[in-house]
Amino acid sequence: MDADRDPPWLMKLPVFCLSLLSAIPCSSPFSDMKEIFLILQKVPDNPVSRPMKIGILGATGQAGKKIAGRVLSEKAGTPVLFGRDAAKLESLRNSLQPLSSEQPEAAILDVRDRNSMEEAFRSIDFLVIALSSSEHLPAVVSAVLNTGICCLDILLGSREKREFLESHEQHFKERGVCYITDGGYHPGIPGVMARRAEELSPGLHSVDIFGSFGLNWREKRFSPETMEDFVRELKNMDIAVLKDGHWRSSWNNFRRLDFVDGRGVKDCAAMGMDEIRLLGEFIPSVKNAGFFIAGFGRIIDWGIMPLSLAALALFPAAERRIASFFVWGLRAFGSHGAWAELRLRGEGKSGSIEMAASYPDPYDFTALPVVACIRQYADTPRRPGLWRQALYLDPSRFWDDMQEMGVRLSVTVKP
Repeated sequence: MDADRDPPWLMKLPVFCLSLLSAIPCSSPFSDMKEIFLILQKVPDNPVSRPMKIGILGATGQAGKKIAGRVLSEKAGTPVLFGRDAAKLESLRNSLQPLSSEQPEAAILDVRDRNSMEEAFRSIDFLVIALSSSEHLPAVVSAVLNTGICCLDILLGSREKREFLESHEQHFKERGVCYITDGGYHPGIPGVMARRAEELSPGLHSVDIFGSFGLNWREKRFSPETMEDFVRELKNMDIAVLKDGHWRSSWNNFRRLDFVDGRGVKDCAAMGMDEIRLLGEFIPSVKNAGFFIAGFGRIIDWGIMPLSLAALALFPAAERRIASFFVWGLRAFGSHGAWAELRLRGEGKSGSIEMAASYPDPYDFTALPVVACIRQYADTPRRPGLWRQALYLDPSRFWDDMQEMGVRLSVTVKP
């Protein structure tokens, strides 16, 4: 026998085992072994020799379109567009074709159909969940676990989403699934920004991060589910910051910051994020930290928003109408330009550090971190479990990738 070649019987063994296990009925006590074997047979450690097929669930939404375009233009893989509307999918597919010689694929997919969802997930290498709301997340996670596909979601953060995903953390590990949550701009970037600041100026004890973004609200059209999720997030917003080593919630947790980049001085309210709460695992010296988001303008911040939140507390069944009223206020009194900016101010034993990152389009600023995350996922060994994007990424490489893709970044370190 040729010593440089596997024996013929050894080469056929995996196929024989797969055939044997495929014959096991679902009611058999060995059915769990069959399912695990099928998952392991489908997914090796990580990399594939061809371009990765990146499934985008919710591809025809505002963020989904940008992610699909960036995956193509940045050569992160071949997007597979999933959505319910055939006409919208075909229109998006046609609009993406000039961006690359790689032709995007498209498939009609209803997240309420578990069998078709699982079949679709088995045809891709990675999944981006860009749905307009978290309503169907349990069904998606069930299909993710049954197929073993790794994924990243850019869904709005909420206590309900966090608790649901954390309740499945052990299942992700057992099935070899790397589930990355809180993807995109914020959450998504602030935590990795703080981690990069710690690398550049070790021993930080204070880290404040500020965010500001704008859209031409009059041009945007949102699904009712998106509007409801947005208002719900405002209602349940965590206003805690880390002060002297303790998390404290107070309506006095405000900061003022001059965003310099043509936006001027803005009042910023505390906005809690899991990635900020978990910073102590990466920056043991930190005693003061918070993320602060700039408002939408005085009329909205001190008029439309308080009215909406009060109405929501009094009439919770009218959530959709209240959300529509709030979006009307954004269109009537909100910004008419587009921008996205993050700023960090940190102090510690090595001195002080200031960082700024900006991009002209907030949806692109959501899509670019997703591309950077996909790149790192493709190049590194699989890490099963539940991750936050900001804590999954290697900070140095992330910022190199973001600059390469056109994000404006500045860093000032003072001893």
